[in-house]
Amino acid sequence: MRKVVTEWDLVPESSARGTIVASRDGFFVADETALPVWQTPIGVFPRGGRDPAKELLTVFSPPDFRVLAPGKALKRAMDGNYVVQRFLINPDIDFIPYVVAGRYQEKVIQSRRGEVQFWTVRPLDGPAAQTAAERLSYTMTTLREFYGPSSKEKGAIRIAEAPVELPAEFGVSLDPGAVSFPEGVLLDPRIFQQGIAKEEVLQLAEYELARTWFGWRVRPRPEAQILMGRGVGVFGLVIAAEGRGQGARRGMIVSLVDRYDQARAAAPDKRLMEPPEGYSRAERISTGYRGALFLVALEDLCGHDNLRAALRDVIRAREGSDTGYEELRAAAEIESGKDLGEMFRKWLVEPGIPEDFRARYQ
Repeated sequence: MRKVVTEWDLVPESSARGTIVASRDGFFVADETALPVWQTPIGVFPRGGRDPAKELLTVFSPPDFRVLAPGKALKRAMDGNYVVQRFLINPDIDFIPYVVAGRYQEKVIQSRRGEVQFWTVRPLDGPAAQTAAERLSYTMTTLREFYGPSSKEKGAIRIAEAPVELPAEFGVSLDPGAVSFPEGVLLDPRIFQQGIAKEEVLQLAEYELARTWFGWRVRPRPEAQILMGRGVGVFGLVIAAEGRGQGARRGMIVSLVDRYDQARAAAPDKRLMEPPEGYSRAERISTGYRGALFLVALEDLCGHDNLRAALRDVIRAREGSDTGYEELRAAAEIESGKDLGEMFRKWLVEPGIPEDFRARYQ
């Protein structure tokens, strides 16, 4: 047995993607690749598994900070001017490490579908928070029914205010953005000033909540980041709308086709089966929308239940590891009994969306 110790000091700056941030009033590490991801030893007869026996995450923060992290929270202690909070992580049931911390006021709302916790710098408007809690708790219930339980123990949904402005992943770059963490979302502080219950804000939160499964529970490989990351996240809007009825589902798909057309007018979409590092921001947006529409087409062809079973199979087989479009195709073919080779080649390689799909949602 070996003990491995790693340490980080967070300084007041943000990562380019806005997933690691530190400021006077808070900090967060909401990047699934930021902290160590253990690898299975390489060799013919390697000993030891992928996960360590246990992980102990220790967070040092000012005394008035609330701290959220995976695992079991142990007793707090003082270390000079800092509070020390330790979290015992069981890799078999807990998410990979992340941290959300700050000078937050907490507002807990009991909705019909579960508890929603808001962490904000300033007091939150009660009626707006109630409206958002009802919508997002229903969305999370729908996502759990589709993808499977998000964790072994059902917990509260957490909506936290980011300590700094976040870059938008879709839309205009100056728009307020968000970052996902397991079963929760960090929202740009400007969103709380504009109104938490607006439809565009709720859709942004739904997109990030969907990343709980493909992002935190299963990590997309580099060549599948747009399809299995952004695409699955946007497809989460369709799943959430399905829970509100077929009319809502169709309306969401029509809206996504319109957004795709607008994004493609700004920059053409690219291949869905290669790393997006060389793509411009505008190209990543248009290609991300096509990834979501591909999943809609796959659901139409395979059937709702078969696609749900296929995605659950991928999560179950690749949990805690990485995945790509190969696993998705294999699982979808097994569940549907159909050869999906031609469809995958058309959607993943060729730009644009097929005319028969466009006509179906005209």
